[in-house]
Amino acid sequence: MRSLAVYTLLVTAFATSAFSFGYYDSVTRGTMIQGLSPSTTALGSVRALGVQEPAGIFFNPAQTAVLPFGVQLAGSSIQWSEQVIQSDVEKMTRTYLTYDNGTAVIVYPAGMFVIGAGIAKVGEFGYEGSHTVYDDPDDPETGVAVLYADGAQWETLGSVSAMITDKMSAGFSAGMRSVHADYSYSFNSHQFLIPDSSSAWSVDDQEFAWHAGVAINGEMFDSGVSYSSETDYMDDIVAFGASALAPHLKNATVGFEAQVASPLDHNRFTGDLFVKMPFNDLMNAQISVSFDDNRVASRAGLGFGIGFGLRLGRVDIGAGLLNRFRSRKNTAFPSEQSDRVDDSFTMISLGVSSFFGNP
Repeated sequence: MRSLAVYTLLVTAFATSAFSFGYYDSVTRGTMIQGLSPSTTALGSVRALGVQEPAGIFFNPAQTAVLPFGVQLAGSSIQWSEQVIQSDVEKMTRTYLTYDNGTAVIVYPAGMFVIGAGIAKVGEFGYEGSHTVYDDPDDPETGVAVLYADGAQWETLGSVSAMITDKMSAGFSAGMRSVHADYSYSFNSHQFLIPDSSSAWSVDDQEFAWHAGVAINGEMFDSGVSYSSETDYMDDIVAFGASALAPHLKNATVGFEAQVASPLDHNRFTGDLFVKMPFNDLMNAQISVSFDDNRVASRAGLGFGIGFGLRLGRVDIGAGLLNRFRSRKNTAFPSEQSDRVDDSFTMISLGVSSFFGNP
């Protein structure tokens, strides 16, 4: 017999556990938002490299050291999906759509330094799902479990960066990560002898977080290294990469970046290959292919990104799209049986930035 105490115990168990990033992590540590600007979205959520823009204070603040006074605003819509697969048959599909993702940053040169400040949504806790419960697959269903979560993680930072040499820059940003999430879980019984049950709880947390990085920007080659600190609801991430200008490819820039989340612990690796291609002095395109080493049923995670940037006077307009796919083993419902769960998300990011000087 299922009681309120048993269900509360189950809910608490999976709500406080730490899983690898995926859609159902909305009900644990939150689903990390992969791109905070159109360019980082299109380039596969790069962190150490990418486009020199104010949003760099959230990834590699060294990238802002060459920027003039400027502001950047960006927003995105993201749809997550999980498909529960058993014996190569889809048992359940759950989706969640959010529009309230945003980034706002300002940078300003102050002598030999460039200082900045910004706020961005870096994690999503939204989840909506139901699961039919059976005591035995051959018996009639016992009832339906319903899980709902809502909330977000925001990061507010101040930053400082500077040129160390003619080619090398360094930067540091620090601030607070704030989390608020609400959860509700209910079991609606279909049998007279088993009572309905429900549970609801909230999470409020605020922790200090910081980012640091170094970048080398040459005429033909660029490279960078960055680090983002760990907090209770976000893994620390080390990223490093390099890119090269290819004059024979119409001055395209070809690059590679590697990211390691939770280094020296889980060591989750993500690799990213990207191309930035200028069409003319005013417009450029960005393309990326990303992959990770998390394999379930011989399936590796893959991602594809595309976007563009357009300069109109002092205003830069950007758009980026990123699809990412991966497989895992578990769902948010402890009794749900599956061979694997296919995770995916589609992110569309739009943004504008303006510089009041020569970028």
